Order: sequence, then structure tokens, then C-alpha cells
Amino acid sequence: MPGRHGGDMHAREHYRPPARIPCDNRTMSSRSFFRRPAVLLILALCAVAAVVSILSRLAGGPDSAKKPVPLAAARGAEAYPSFSPDGKRLAYSARPTRNGGFHVFIRDLPSGEERQLTAGNGSDIGPVWSPDGASIAFLRLEEEGGACMVVPAAKRANASAGAEERKVADCAPAAGMDQPFPAAAWTPDGKSLAVVVAAEDQLAAIALVPAEGGAPKRLTNPPQGSQGDSTPAVSPDGKTVAFVRSAIIANDAADADIFTCDLQGGNLQRLTFDGRGIRGIAWTPDGSHLVYAGYRMGSWRLWRLPAAGGSPRDLGFARENAQYPAAASAGGRLAYTNSPSVSAVWRAELGGDASKCQSLIRSPGREAAPAYSPDGRKIADISDQTGADEIWVSDADGGHRAQLTRFKGRAAPNRPLWSPDGQTLLFTLRAADVPEVDTVPAAGGEPKRVLLNGSGASWSHDGKSIYYQSRGGIWKAPAAGGGDGQALTAQGNASLPDESPDGKYVYYAKWGAIWRVPAGGGAEEEAFQSQRGTILGGALVTAKGAYYVEFDGSRMGMRGGGGRNAIRALMSASPSVCFFDFTSRKSTQVFELQGLNLSGISISPDARYILYPRVDQSETNLMLVEGFR
Repeated sequence: MPGRHGGDMHAREHYRPPARIPCDNRTMSSRSFFRRPAVLLILALCAVAAVVSILSRLAGGPDSAKKPVPLAAARGAEAYPSFSPDGKRLAYSARPTRNGGFHVFIRDLPSGEERQLTAGNGSDIGPVWSPDGASIAFLRLEEEGGACMVVPAAKRANASAGAEERKVADCAPAAGMDQPFPAAAWTPDGKSLAVVVAAEDQLAAIALVPAEGGAPKRLTNPPQGSQGDSTPAVSPDGKTVAFVRSAIIANDAADADIFTCDLQGGNLQRLTFDGRGIRGIAWTPDGSHLVYAGYRMGSWRLWRLPAAGGSPRDLGFARENAQYPAAASAGGRLAYTNSPSVSAVWRAELGGDASKCQSLIRSPGREAAPAYSPDGRKIADISDQTGADEIWVSDADGGHRAQLTRFKGRAAPNRPLWSPDGQTLLFTLRAADVPEVDTVPAAGGEPKRVLLNGSGASWSHDGKSIYYQSRGGIWKAPAAGGGDGQALTAQGNASLPDESPDGKYVYYAKWGAIWRVPAGGGAEEEAFQSQRGTILGGALVTAKGAYYVEFDGSRMGMRGGGGRNAIRALMSASPSVCFFDFTSRKSTQVFELQGLNLSGISISPDARYILYPRVDQSETNLMLVEGFR
């Protein structure tokens, strides 16, 4: 019968060990030396270090050593790069004047010589080269709507602006809120374009349209409750289209993931499961991977993802505000948009003069998600002034500021909220792409995990429970942790719960409106809608009513999931803070925000002040990486 080590017992009976080989004293001394415990420990540690070094090199890959080089900009904002098929020219969108629209430019590499390709009153974004390099397609945004346009890459010297442009298809503005997403991609044979379309009262979807024009053929059907599909990118072999499917708007980034399907609309596959913002997708030249910009670990970074699915890998050289990557088919080049920004926390009087607002908390970095303490004497917010998102606490006037957490980029905290007694802060933490809910003492100390797979958490008014979003629903769990969560709602993109002061209901965002459900469980119902447009995010509930952020429907029209009027929101619209009165059932605008930043607002306990983040300085540049593969 087989032995323990796979040998045969009969064979082992006839086994004879080899004759002992004599050795001199030096050999015996050497053997005894290597048998010493201290030496064995040292050798083991060296072996472990070598293995770790090798694994880290494999994990980092060759991309981690690349050095991005900024392309000198002749104007303040350049974005959405795209390489010509030979990798020697770069098309991109640029804004010649601060308050004007974007237009398509072409730059030769490496000389830097450039020329403007498009002009007009609208904005031309997301240019993409045809496979033969003869034409460029782009998304044109005007107040009348969006359209996929095609223009020759080499315009005639005497051709007037717009003379050689032709419209291929009507396009949806895509699901981006603070900026439009790319909406066109060529197939490798140059005969078709994958575009973003949306009929009236339909969600934005990916469709295939003949390059010469014709009826679009829808490839995707985003589920109701989502924000639709955007950012198409066709694989080099022409068999697959990758795209972004956005769910809800949460904080300052959309809840989104990457999907793929074939060019007949079949074989739908989900490649990422982060539920985080995505801005831009590009295929590697061999089609084995996707490079995308994702909001992970507290910043916009570039990630490499196997096209067949798997774990994303940080490219390493673009870890701050990197967006919209483009990989050249030849020449080993990668380009992307770099958008460094500085934002501060501002304070204003509700119902007062917006011009008299005050910059309250400022640093060399980005300040976001401010929150008043229950007594109004303290403010917590998220700051990246140390190079990574951390929670900071200050006095109500912004003084005596202190850093509360020290994750140092290993994880990204978000949306800090004070406990009713003001002793503890509750926040969402994203580490290893799994969201969790944590607490940290307001006076300082070590964070404590409350639960896994939850985000957007808030306190009950007695401080004994927390509410959070998970798997598209609202849940309730013990604030001390260790207990099982109770599902309060069915799945359906519910987010950002907030309990009423009397503890009877939990209000939350769902499908562009505010809903509520009994705090102990029961039937959910719509509490109120925006009376002018669409509600973005959740509500801050008081005894008399609820504060919320909305876009004015007279300037947009996104309630149906898209539509031509939504262009106005993408081009020129500022959100407003409104108050819904529970007694009169009417809303009143109480403050108009300066610029779009959805990382959160806070109302002082006496309802006198509003805290909100505002971008004070922003620029957009193009970065180039040589030797990429």
C-alpha cells in the first residue's frame, strides 16, 4: 500500500542509505555554524526580505519607474487627450479663454507645435482619432443638445470654421455632474462609432452608429435607478466595448464601475466592484488590459486592470488627480489629464448675502466634507494637506486645528459626523476597496471599526445605533459594533441616511428624491421631491424640515435620467441649498453654492450658518509618459 509520502513500502524495505562520507574539521565547523539558531534566524529573515523585494517589484511592475512629463500648456485648461494611430500626434480639448468653451486642438510630438481644429459657441470634448488617422470624432455640447461630430484631422488651409464638420448622431451629455464624460470611440475598422445616446425619459446608454451617419443600435440597457452608461472604449481587436456604468452620486464622486460587452450588445461582464468614481478608460495596445482613472485610496489615480477581470494595479506614477488616460497604439506613450486643485471650507449666513461669505478653513491642499459638532463649537472635515486624506478638527472659527487620523494613504476616510454627545466621530473608511464604518474619539485616539461593507453612515439621535448604506439599501446596526445589521429598505440605490430628531423616521436619497422609512422598519415612502429640478445627495433633517442640494430644473432637466436640457447643468449651473418645510410642504432656496462640489454641506445647530467646500484654485494640464507598455 502507498506510504505517507507516496512511496512503496516494499521498495522502502530494500532502501539502503549511502555510505557516510568522511569530512575534515573545516566541514564540520561549517555545518555547526549553519546550525546555530541565531544564524538560521538571520538567513530566514534575509530570505523573506528577498522574496518581499521580488514580489514588490512584480506588483509594482515596470510602470512604477516611469516619470510623467508635463506638456507645456499655452492656455489654462487642457484635457481629454487622444493619440493618433502612429503615436506622433495628440488631440485634446482646450479652453482658449477662461469663460469660453472647449475646442479640439492637435499637437505634434515631441516638437509641441499645435493648431486649433474646431471653433464655435459650444464645447468640444473627448476627441478620438479614426484608425486611419484621417478624421477625429468628438462630443459637441451646446444648449440645444449634444452631438457626435466628425472632422478631418488635416483641414484645408482655406476651409472656414465648421465647414468640414459633420454630425454623426445625437449624443447624451453622459452621467458626469461636474464635468462631461467622453462619449465616442471608433471601431478598429473605422466603419462605426460607439457613442452615448439617450432618448427622452431614457437613461444614457452605449450604442453603435455608422461612421457615415445612420440609426444608432443600442448595445447596453442600464437598469432603472442608475445614472446610465458613458465613456465607451473599443478594444483593439474590435470585439469588445468597455464602458462606465454609474449608479448614484455620492459625495464628490459618482458610484461607478467598469463593464464590457461585445459589439452586438451581448456577453455583459462587470470588471470592477469598487463603486467609486471613474473618469476615463483606455485599452493597452495588445488589448490585454485596461487603464482607467479611478477615485480610490483618497485620490484620482491611474490603474491597470486585466481585460478578462481581476484585481486592479496602481500604476504608481500618477497618484494625484490623474484622469482621462490615453494609450498610444504605437510608440509606447501614455497621456493623461492632471487636475490639481485647492479647495477651502467656506461659511455663509443662510438667507444672507452670498457675497459676504467667509473662507474659514484653508490649507495648501483640498478641504472637504465639513461637519459642525452638536454644540456648534467645533468643525471636523477631510483635508489632504499632508498628502493623504485625513480627518482634522478645529474650533468653529477655524482656529486651533489638529489632525485626528493618520492613515497616511493606506485608507481614505470620508464624511465625518459627530456623535450626539460630541465625543466621537463616525466616518466611512475605504481600505483595500472594501468600505467600512469606523469611529474615532474626537479628542484623539485610535480608530475603531464598527462594521464592514457599509458607507454613508450617520448616528441615531440617542447615539445607540447607526444607519448606513449597503448593497443598495439602508441598514441599521448597534453603534458599539459587533451586532447584526437590520435591513430597513429594499435594494434600490438608497443612500445617505439621516434620522429625524424625534427618532421616528430615517430619511435618505433615492432616485433623485428624498424618501423615508420608520426607524424600526416598515414601509418606505417618498418624503418629497425637488420642486424645481433634481436633488443631489441626501438631506439634513431638522424638527421643522430638511435641507438639501438641488439643481434648478429651469436650467437643466435631468429628472428623466437625461435629455438635452441637461447640457445646461454640465456647462453652466450652480447648485442651490433649499429647505423643505414639513408643515407647508414647500421648498425655499436658502443659499446658492459657488461652483459644484458635492463633498457635503453642514448647517450650524442654530440654523444661522452653512459650511460648504469651494474650489479656490484649479488648473488642468496634460502629462506624457514615454516607454509605456
